[in-house]
Parts: sequence; C-alpha cells; structure tokens
Amino acid sequence: MKIVGGTWSNWSGGVSCKPREIVAPKDEVELAVAVRKAEGRVRVPGSGHSFTPLNATDGTLVDLSAFNGLKGCDPERQLATVAAATPLWGMGSLLHPLGFALKNMGDIDRQTLGGVVGTGTHGTGRTLGSFSADVASFRLLLANGEIIHCSPEENAEIYAAGRTSMGMLGVMTEIEMNVRPAYKLVEKHFIHPIDELFRQLNGLVEANRHFEFFWFPYADAAVCKSLNETDANAPMRHSAKTLQARGEHRTADEYAFAAINEVLPYMPFMLGPVHRLFSSLMPGKERVRWSHEIFPSPRTVRFNEMEYAVPYENGPDILREIVEMIRKRRINTGFPIEYRTVAADDVWLSPFYGRESATIAVHQYHRVDTTELFEACEAIFKRYGGRPHWGKRHTRSAAEVAELYPKCEPFRVLRRKLDPEGKFLNDHLRGIFQ
Repeated sequence: MKIVGGTWSNWSGGVSCKPREIVAPKDEVELAVAVRKAEGRVRVPGSGHSFTPLNATDGTLVDLSAFNGLKGCDPERQLATVAAATPLWGMGSLLHPLGFALKNMGDIDRQTLGGVVGTGTHGTGRTLGSFSADVASFRLLLANGEIIHCSPEENAEIYAAGRTSMGMLGVMTEIEMNVRPAYKLVEKHFIHPIDELFRQLNGLVEANRHFEFFWFPYADAAVCKSLNETDANAPMRHSAKTLQARGEHRTADEYAFAAINEVLPYMPFMLGPVHRLFSSLMPGKERVRWSHEIFPSPRTVRFNEMEYAVPYENGPDILREIVEMIRKRRINTGFPIEYRTVAADDVWLSPFYGRESATIAVHQYHRVDTTELFEACEAIFKRYGGRPHWGKRHTRSAAEVAELYPKCEPFRVLRRKLDPEGKFLNDHLRGIFQ
C-alpha cells in the first residue's frame, strides 16, 4: 500500500485520498475488530491497481498484507484456497510445487487475488472466464464483524453476487479457486495488416487457446499475440522474487517508451511514424514458459486505462469506429488499443454476465489528460451496450448500470441487507449502488 505523508494513492497516481485511519490487522479477529470500530467508510485497496476511485475514502483504509499465502489445496477436486491479499506474481510459486496452476491470468500481475476477483479482471480466451468465474468459494467478513463462508451450496446468493462486488458486501479474507494441472505455453507474436486481421479474426480466436492483438491507432498493422499449450522444454522456473522484481524495474526499452510518451503530446506530427515504429519493435521472439510466468508482461510505464466489455459479435466494428474517430480528431496517444475475448459467466456484476464478450482497452500515459480520448471512446462503447471494467475509468450512472446488468437491483437489495449503514460504500460506489 502506497502511503506518503498520510496520503494514499493508486498505482497510476490518478486517485488519492487522506484516510483518517490506516489499519493493518494480522488475522481475522483483528480485522473484525477494526471493521466494527471503524469511523467513516471502510475500503480495502489491495495493491491499488484500479484506475477508478474504488478505494478513495476519508475514513478507514485496511491494509490486508498479512493475509497472504496458500491456505489449502484439494488435489482431487482441483481446488486451492489462497489468502485474499496474495499478489498474483506470487501465485505460481505457491501452486506450481503442488502441480497446479490457475486456468488463466491477465497480462499484469501487480494486483492481489482479492483485487482481481472483486473487479472482474480477466485474461483472454473465448472459452475462458475471468478470475471471478473461477472462484469456487470464499470467506467474507461482514460489516458487523461476522465471518461467513460463501459457495454454491452455502450462502449461495452472496456467492453469486460477491464474486465481483468491489468490496461492497464485505472483506474477502480467503478465496478458493478452481485450478488445473500445471502447464506450459508457447508465445508467438506476428504482425498483420488491419484489413487482413479482421478477415481472419474469428479464425484466429478459435484456433488459439489465447489470442489478443494490439493496434497503435495511427499504424495500419496490428501486433498479434497467441499462447497455446505445449510439451516443449521450458527454462528453469523463475522464483517469486524474480517475478516480483521484473515488474518493478524498467528496461532500456521501457525507459525509451516512457520518454517518447513524455514528448509526444508536443509533437503530434510524430504520431504516425512513432506508432509504426512501436508496432515494428513490439513483437518478441517465440518462447516457452510455465503459464504463470508467461501470461503477465512487465508494465513499468504508468498509465490510466478505460476498458469495456462489448458483445463479441460487435467487437471488430466498435474497434474500427474508435480508431477512425481517433484519426479524425487527431487525438494524441502513445499507447496501443488492446483487444481480447472472454467467455460468458453467471456472476451478478461481472461485465461478462450472460454474454460472450470482446474487451477493448484504451490507455493514456499517466501524465497525459485522459478526457478527450476516454470520453470519445466511452460514447462509442455506450451505443453498443458496453459494460465497464469496474477497476478502470468510466462514467456510468446508477440508471445506466441498472439497465446493463440484469442482476443490479437484486445486488443492491443484498448489499443493503448485509451493510445497511453503507460502511463499505465510498462516494464513488454510493453514486452507483446505494
């Protein structure tokens, strides 16, 4: 948790607050006492990797860093119970010695398990769900200090709602995940001209366990990435310490990327050449690694992000419209647009509830004003019924969310029942879910 001079800020620096109190409980008993006694709103920011003000509060911030590590494993049922504040970069080192791995991961591993579950964070793969969809059960500390177990058989309604709940129902302390036998992936990059890519897109998504692409909007080709299972040999496995360090220390290429993003707003005539250069340099060599090592990529250049989940069949048209708009308005950005796919699920507030989706993510360098790019993209997402990633920038209202999510009102009713005083609601969440 990043605290400087009593002020907390998120990873990008775009959200900050000055809490009245910061508590760091060592176990569930201390956590229960802290929540019951807390004055003002209680939020649990994890690693602070959300770009929205999910955890801004002038009340109490809870540092859950003591809730870390593997708590149990059921090899026969392929289930692993993990403390909620365990960082993703440490998950592989916990599961691999037991012969298991997560079914899927995203492309960043700086978050905690509780954070990615609570916000519906995801990877890519048309048959694969988000982190929330792979939750088998969880322990939840309620506003009154009571701890309950939630699963399809026990507190089933809370289980259905709580797997993506942004900390509004209580504090997750342990999460039981569906896992699978450990596996290796081969990563390949290739560049496709845009028109050719869209002609082949469905085939590429179907042919690969994981497929995504990155399109710098002033370039005419996209960088494609596939990951598929393999029996090929992999290098010696990285330690958790190495995986942690690789996401904290910039390479020379990353320093160059940051430097170009610093000056690009003052040199708009360079947008085309820079985007073509980035596209040509981005592909890496083919490589084989264990899944938890190869899913995430180091992201040391800070940014702010907006991402929407849209109906799968509308994804290509939406992306074309976004790029056309960016070019027409000459919007300045130094980052690519990222395109992924995610399976439908049954999690009440998941962006993928009942709908197979394509996700489209737009980024801006953390020192660049996001207003023009994000507002223009969000207007397009809205026209197609896009659902926002809860941890990324959006301006959806309470009425809009109720229209987008069939289970929104039942969620609100359940939230009021579990937390009638709104202890876990900050201003941002109250405006949507009161």
